[in-house]
Amino acid sequence: MSAEKMEVHPTRQELLRLKRRKSLAEGIADILQKDLETLIITLIEFRKKAHMFRDQLFEKMDHAYSSFFEAEMITGSIATKELALSAPTIESSVETSTTRGVLGLPFSVFKFVKKETIVAKPRFDISETPLQLEETASKIEEALNFIVKIAELTATIREILELISIKRRQINRIRFKIIPQLDATIKYVELILEEIERQDAIRVRVLQRKRKERSVKTV
Repeated sequence: MSAEKMEVHPTRQELLRLKRRKSLAEGIADILQKDLETLIITLIEFRKKAHMFRDQLFEKMDHAYSSFFEAEMITGSIATKELALSAPTIESSVETSTTRGVLGLPFSVFKFVKKETIVAKPRFDISETPLQLEETASKIEEALNFIVKIAELTATIREILELISIKRRQINRIRFKIIPQLDATIKYVELILEEIERQDAIRVRVLQRKRKERSVKTV
């Protein structure tokens, strides 16, 4: 499907202006393409990092479950449940902020924050608590940090994907709409100018012939 030309006055000045616009559009498309390639490379890196964190999260959770099952085997499920319920609750939160990322894009930053208690007191009674239960609590805390980091990466990946979508739409609009439209208009103006030049050349030849004929008659 051929592109529709723009409504312009077919003059040489307009032709030069159209060619400058085309050159500018091609330059912008090239810049956007480089930005797109940078974003795609960054996206791949973040996805690899997210997969790595996910694997580490699964490893921590597997370790935590294994330790918990060992604790149940040592003290029994009821005693383990009572120990877990008697332990003080750890208050925690997730702090959010932003940082400048690739191409100046604001990236979300999540940080897992554990609120420290005023009195430093062990959560479990050492004499009654098996080591495996403490190890379970420690691995769960490490897992929470990975969960927060995965959430941070997920938010960042979503922001990159949105920007990639915008860049692609911009590139497609320039390359498949604006530039073809400029090409069609440039071709139209060039054809009109060529036709005008041919008509002018014919007009000049006619005038020259008439002058020659008048000069012959005069002689």
